[in-house]
Amino acid sequence: MSTSVKPLVFVTGASGFLGSVVVNELLQAGYPVRGAARGRKVAAIREAFAKYPQFEAVEIPDLATADYTDALAGVGAIIHTAAPIPGRADSETAFRSAVDGSLNILRAANSAGIRKVVVTGSTVTFPEDSFGADDWVAVTKEQALEGNPFLLYIAEKKFSEQAILKYASENPEMDITIFNPPWIFGPLAPGFESIVPTPEGAFAAFSTDGFVYQLLRADNKNYHYSPGTIDVRDVARIHIAALSAPTPNGSRPRRVPILSPYQTDFREAIQFIYAERPELRARLADPETVPRWPTYKREVDLTPVEKSFGFPVSAFKTWRETILDAVDRFIEIENNWKSKGLAFEVPTEPPM
Repeated sequence: MSTSVKPLVFVTGASGFLGSVVVNELLQAGYPVRGAARGRKVAAIREAFAKYPQFEAVEIPDLATADYTDALAGVGAIIHTAAPIPGRADSETAFRSAVDGSLNILRAANSAGIRKVVVTGSTVTFPEDSFGADDWVAVTKEQALEGNPFLLYIAEKKFSEQAILKYASENPEMDITIFNPPWIFGPLAPGFESIVPTPEGAFAAFSTDGFVYQLLRADNKNYHYSPGTIDVRDVARIHIAALSAPTPNGSRPRRVPILSPYQTDFREAIQFIYAERPELRARLADPETVPRWPTYKREVDLTPVEKSFGFPVSAFKTWRETILDAVDRFIEIENNWKSKGLAFEVPTEPPM
């Protein structure tokens, strides 16, 4: 894809934690963007990115059944970040939305002549010990529908990725890449105050970043389940780098794990905040009470990210940057609520 004139990029899930950062990074890089959301969030993202004349918002009520004819008019590339969040829909609906929603937008893209599609997958689709292209976590649809929300999420991602790869293999004229990040943290997008204008519903909107927000509660007991993270800005920028990456000749569709090259730990995160944001010390737990993660030993080869997509390992955000920038944005969000006279507190329940 030529980079001399940047294409209009269609972004699904534009009101989400990752999707809104993708939109912001695209706009910062000079791309025109059409962001998709549903319900009141359409007006929210329109307000969030109002300073960019090259941004427009459209409503897509249901990924699995939507008619994308108008939404994809003039679009040159798609970044598909939307995914059902565990617990927000019944199991069958969530599973259908994940798989059928991905296939629906791919078919619409192909019909519209759009060849470049970048999809957000997840490292949860890989087994514990390998990141090979044909390595898949051992979970069945039947197991996923038994009621465990996180197991359902794993199955949604696995089977939607498999459906995407099958479609890509059957339609080699398309250039489809799936990036598979682990836990995503970092600062909320500028303008996110429009998406979370009040504390009601805000914690759900924070998605995985809610684990970082909960560091600002001294009696916090919710720490995410395993090591391995990546900064949300790195995920967004890698997705965007794929838009201008050369289409591989004769190769299979790409499923690319991405992971911060830095070891990460919430005990260390609290120490960063304590040392560099002294005004927040009273809100922090004693780091010695925070469970330590084991050293992350799964080998992730970042060579394809560097060589195929031009995103150097040196460009990844450090854990210190991720934590401090995320905390600073949460304080800005809180200050926005305070300015409206709204009461709030950091929730006690797990964010996901």
